[in-house]
Amino acid sequence: MVRYFYAWTPLVIVGTVFVLALPWLGLFALLAASLVAVIALAALAWAIVFVPYMLGRAIGHRWQIRGASPQTAAALSPIEREDV
Repeated sequence: MVRYFYAWTPLVIVGTVFVLALPWLGLFALLAASLVAVIALAALAWAIVFVPYMLGRAIGHRWQIRGASPQTAAALSPIEREDV
């Protein structure tokens, strides 16, 4: 099965060179590659900002859970109520 794909390798290389040699297709390929690069750069910038933000939120949430002490409300029995 792998040999079949290796058989297509020269055709793919020659076809790619031929398509990129045509001026308008080369320009189209350049625009597509630049679009992919801009999207990848935006995704990288988003990850650089988002990961520390979520890490900070997770640490802050953990500190809030550790610092919180369980408080129970005092239950009033019907006898202790003044308006009865």
